[in-house]
Amino acid sequence: MAKNKNIAQKIKLAESRQEADTFKLWESYREQATMWRVIALVQMFGSFLLICFAFYVYSTREITLHVPRQPLPGQYAVDQIPEDALIEASTEIVNLIATYQPHTAQKQFLAALELLDEPALSVFKEKMLGMELQAIRGTSRTQLFFVDPSRNKIEKTRGGIRVSLIGERTKFLAGKQIAPVSTAYRITFTTKPRNKINPYGLVAINIEVEDVNY
Repeated sequence: MAKNKNIAQKIKLAESRQEADTFKLWESYREQATMWRVIALVQMFGSFLLICFAFYVYSTREITLHVPRQPLPGQYAVDQIPEDALIEASTEIVNLIATYQPHTAQKQFLAALELLDEPALSVFKEKMLGMELQAIRGTSRTQLFFVDPSRNKIEKTRGGIRVSLIGERTKFLAGKQIAPVSTAYRITFTTKPRNKINPYGLVAINIEVEDVNY
């Protein structure tokens, strides 16, 4: 009888321990469930705040458009031309007349004529499309000109505005490189009635080329 009683007590003890372990496991799951529920609520609240902030930013945003000044009808005075337009026009001319190959020189020089006016127009036709073009073809000359933007200069003159582009000029005669030199292309502009192709009416009336000290 005593032996059976001990066995019964052990069984009851094991059952009570099992119930205690089950209760502890349930308590652990309940704590985890509570924690995840809290995390979910915090996430929902945070998402709500983020959406509200996004709507606030969207409704109070400011859009700034930088639109360049539109040319006025008619003709500009030369001192009304923006500096960036003067640099752009000068660069276009210099690219056409200062960097070339024997087989492209004539085409580029003819294109440059569209950007010139008297007296530069007549001088350019005589020198560049005459003697200079013959020399380029006769010596198979290639020329490269690299502008140094930090040395660009704009100044008023009696006849208009002069833009100086300074850089390094390198010539190749029959494939042989000549020592590069520092060169300045000085272009004097005036204006004529504008059009769609030339919105500022800029034309070059004088072109000077000279070697300078770096």
